[in-house]
Amino acid sequence: MEQPKVKNELPQDNSLNPLVNEYHVNDTWIMLLALRFINALVVRTFFQPDEYFQSLEPAWQMAFGPQSGAWITWEWHRQLRSSLHPALFAVVYYTADKAMIFLSFFPQFRAMILAVLPNLVQAYFAAVGDYYTWQLSERIYGTRSKASNAALWMTVFSPWQWFCSTRTFSNCLETTMTITALYFWPWKLSTFPVLGKSSDVSQQPPEEATHAKTPKSGVFQTSRSIKHLRISIVLAGTACILRPTNALIWFSILMPTLTGLLNKRAPISDYLILLREAILCGSIVLLTSLTSDYIYYGEWTFPPYQFLYFNISRNLAVFYGRNVWHYYLSQGLPLLLITYLPFTLVALYQASLLPSSNIRFVFTTTILLTLGSLSLIAHKEVRFIYPLLPLLHILTAPVISSFFQPSSSFTTTPCTTKDGKVITSSTTTLTTTTTTTKHKPLLYTLLTLNALIALYTTLSHQSGVLRTTTFLRHEYETLALDGRGRLLSDPSAHLNDAYPPKPTTYTPSETFAAFLLPCHSTPWRSQLIHPGLQAWALTCEPPLHLPSTAAHELAAYRDEADRFFDDPQRFLRDEVGGKERPWPRYVVGFQGIEHHLRTFYEGAMKGFTVRERWRTRNSHFHDDWRRRGDLVVWEFVEAAGAAGA
Repeated sequence: MEQPKVKNELPQDNSLNPLVNEYHVNDTWIMLLALRFINALVVRTFFQPDEYFQSLEPAWQMAFGPQSGAWITWEWHRQLRSSLHPALFAVVYYTADKAMIFLSFFPQFRAMILAVLPNLVQAYFAAVGDYYTWQLSERIYGTRSKASNAALWMTVFSPWQWFCSTRTFSNCLETTMTITALYFWPWKLSTFPVLGKSSDVSQQPPEEATHAKTPKSGVFQTSRSIKHLRISIVLAGTACILRPTNALIWFSILMPTLTGLLNKRAPISDYLILLREAILCGSIVLLTSLTSDYIYYGEWTFPPYQFLYFNISRNLAVFYGRNVWHYYLSQGLPLLLITYLPFTLVALYQASLLPSSNIRFVFTTTILLTLGSLSLIAHKEVRFIYPLLPLLHILTAPVISSFFQPSSSFTTTPCTTKDGKVITSSTTTLTTTTTTTKHKPLLYTLLTLNALIALYTTLSHQSGVLRTTTFLRHEYETLALDGRGRLLSDPSAHLNDAYPPKPTTYTPSETFAAFLLPCHSTPWRSQLIHPGLQAWALTCEPPLHLPSTAAHELAAYRDEADRFFDDPQRFLRDEVGGKERPWPRYVVGFQGIEHHLRTFYEGAMKGFTVRERWRTRNSHFHDDWRRRGDLVVWEFVEAAGAAGA
């Protein structure tokens, strides 16, 4: 593999007219925005329950009230989560719903819009993250350089970005906030050489775009530079509130800054300004967070402390999984990078050889420190290191660009006059730069593989759970609502309706569906939408009542979902049919429970039988045996009716 030289190079300006760069920036931003909107609409698969239960469910409750049917998990009752993230979607939900009511949209159409709206909002933030990844790479490698272009296209063709960036995880917003904050960070305080201009020149403070200044010249000489510092601190502070582990990244970024203070890289006044703004902006972020949490929880609380207490001090996170110490190295990075992984390993090695004042070296130490620190925690998930992905793309970009476009050929052509005379003056010759692409079969193979992985994970793998909630919502609308979305039990039903009244066996007091699935296997109210669609599902509350020292009791603890899959017949006999778990109209489960369901129900409920109402494929494979096979919706009918059918 051909590798670029490891040295402290200044980023180069492309010397094009600023208007050309401006048009290029605008076109690229529109392309990224359109791409992520399409991305959001294409994603039809399930990844992790936190996508819904740590953001959209509390957001739904904020927007529509406690009677809206949102499922609020134990983490919110224990105040582990900041309300800032769901508050964002709550505003979107509330505003969009009021606008659609004002425009007299039918409830069925409103439900369809509300089901996809949060992902479209997140698509905007994903595009912002892509944009500032590209812009920061331009400041490092040069405007429209091969390396910065490679960083852009790596982001576009990243399977992980396509799979995850438009989902409503707090990690996704954290990633965007982190890379944007890093773009606006005053790197002159901690790195040398000074970063150059990006294509978006309007974003650059004049003093940072000039290499002529000495390293000791002031950083904060204009109001714009102060504004950019404030943007960076506010975004970094908010990211740390949303995900306290984000502080690991900023610890790594601040260390070179403090070293710069000792080395007198900038005047002491710059560091005093940094301290002043950190206190001011940090206080604003903290006050905003405290106020939001007070409004949501009804009392003063600080969720980051609760988060660290429950997950580290009490170590309750292991209840949801324990991973080997090398998980992030052996599984996390390969999942994030896929085909980029070999190039990234080379890039990390090369960057580690650079001077400690180089931004690529700082990024490398940030990545390694974050990976090392998070590896000490027993519970690990690949999305926990998602904020590192833009940095990995930026570091890998020059290695990939040099491998596939290792050299440029220059052709100098003398200019000629109309009479055919050749002008040999250096000022009148034309120089054409030709970039050659090597290893084309490998390049096309990698891009094709990335595209196939992205499409499979967003269209196929675990797609059944989303189709199931959509089916139940439509089934409820068919059985319970008239043509204008009014409950059939409402006296005004069918009033001014163009269609004749339709018969229904649905009653508003009935439980519509029960989910006999591993807990949180499907979205909830953010996809079911209608508050009248009453349902229940198996839960998996951790043993909050047990002390962390009760190792034997913790190991023996079985949650509700565990009890069902340990002995389905016993669970159905002892725990279903009461006030908390009434028998529903429909039961949702993977095909493996059908035998137990039929055996119990058709034996215990004389005169009734279990009939398959709907079936869909969920995934071709799964590491959890409980989630294998098709996803099925069963209904209970009278035996005579079943025989007649």
